[in-house]
Amino acid sequence: MAETPRIGIIANPGKPGAGKLLSDLVNQMRGRGLSVVLEQKTARLADLSEGVPLAQLGDHIDLIVVLGGDGTILWVLRQMGERIKPIAAINTGTLGFLTCATAEESGQLVEALVSGNFTLSERLLIAGDLERDGRIEASFVALNEVTLCRAVASRVIHVEAHINDKLANRYTGDGLILATPTGSTAYSLSAGGPLVQPGSNVFILTPICPHSLANRPLVVDATNRIIFESPKQRDDLSLLVDGQLVAVLPGTARVHLRRAEFNLSLVSMNDQDFYDILNQKMGWTGTSIGGER
Repeated sequence: MAETPRIGIIANPGKPGAGKLLSDLVNQMRGRGLSVVLEQKTARLADLSEGVPLAQLGDHIDLIVVLGGDGTILWVLRQMGERIKPIAAINTGTLGFLTCATAEESGQLVEALVSGNFTLSERLLIAGDLERDGRIEASFVALNEVTLCRAVASRVIHVEAHINDKLANRYTGDGLILATPTGSTAYSLSAGGPLVQPGSNVFILTPICPHSLANRPLVVDATNRIIFESPKQRDDLSLLVDGQLVAVLPGTARVHLRRAEFNLSLVSMNDQDFYDILNQKMGWTGTSIGGER
């Protein structure tokens, strides 16, 4: 990356105060000599006319500043795919596991971008293909997880997991998740999966409400090729990618999953640490050992 990166800005207009924060941020960056390019809809939010269509934004920049939450980051990844650039996210949402600054810390982020005093956290992605009747119906990329789950709430479903063409297990329950280390703090965590440090080269298979106490989350190397297969059953299944519905499956289907050929780079401030984020976002406090309580 260039020592003084060209900055693209994408804002979620639905967040309170997005317009004011955007205008302040543009003024700060240009006042410090940074080259700033706004995505077209973002430019309109700031009453500026020099916006660039999202499809062309990656050609003009080295780094994206996103104003929003984790959901906005996922949306940007879906839109840009392999054209994605490193992302520095300012949290104007709720939890913000993937963000590196709050609105109040925007000045510190600008200073870090000017000085180069930041690090990039490389996040592996899942690439997938939905196969039905011998042909590929959809292809996708996921940052957090891919989920095959029941589309209706009446009965359990059955999902087979194959690893490198070998049957690993047949799961009966509400569904099955394949998560990345980044996604270990998302849906997989809610379903009982483990927390995994970012940068680990692994996938997590997490059953959702399994009908057997013997079924537990499984951590596998991310070099493995994984297939979720739904045998013929009575009810429809849903295929979700990062929480977004990709398809409703009324019959049998195979979902081919593997590590994507590109990563997503997330900007981290140099004083940020994964365990500090867990303490802050998840309220980990523990109890003191020794001394007064």
